[in-house]
Amino acid sequence: MKSLNTTAEDIAREAWDKVRNPNEVVVRVPVVWVGNLCLPRENGDGEVSAVFSTFTFGDNYAVEKATAQKIQMGDRKQFIMVPEPNEYRRLMVKKNLLSWSLPIPIERENGWITPECYKRVGSVFGPLLDALVDEFYYTTIITDDEEAIMERQSAILFSENSRGVANACEAVNMFCTLGSFWEKFGLNKGELPVVPFKEYMMLKVMARKEGDSMRQRMRTSKGSPTKIASGGRTRPSRGRRIG
Repeated sequence: MKSLNTTAEDIAREAWDKVRNPNEVVVRVPVVWVGNLCLPRENGDGEVSAVFSTFTFGDNYAVEKATAQKIQMGDRKQFIMVPEPNEYRRLMVKKNLLSWSLPIPIERENGWITPECYKRVGSVFGPLLDALVDEFYYTTIITDDEEAIMERQSAILFSENSRGVANACEAVNMFCTLGSFWEKFGLNKGELPVVPFKEYMMLKVMARKEGDSMRQRMRTSKGSPTKIASGGRTRPSRGRRIG
């Protein structure tokens, strides 16, 4: 829920906050007061802000595992495990809400909001709490627009005669930058749980796109596919940022 009055300075400050403290996410919701009720309103003259800890791969693993429910696939005797949406969001609040501008102090213990505190948090007017959680949830997912851009730019990036991507999106930029520092994402098991979940998903998508492109070239190439690797070492990423 971005304000229509967002300025370049607002965007710069938000970007700087993210660089300065990548472990926290600040969300803001415009509101209006109607009596004692604080209501989310797109053009409201007030604002409520909340600080969440960045939702990581490890957070998602724990919350998804705790909220998973078995769903049968049609008439077949096959099931898939999917998280229950309301419970998933409730645990996101309990695990990641650090503070907010409402006059209700957030008390945490062992990395989670205490049960007593959560009762007070839950007493907040439902639409307002939902709006804050929505804003936080949007920071953890890849949107349809982002995925469409990644689809287009990855086709250019991983084409046989690619010379890089101009005006690279966040995913392509991150993929190319980290690819040059991490030897094809050489994260060990201890490091992976603290990678922000959205970034993990972006890198996963980009790695899949590169793999698809490599397999396509191997199918159409007249030469031996062993040329892709030599001396037991896989060739380095061809991803290169322009501009």
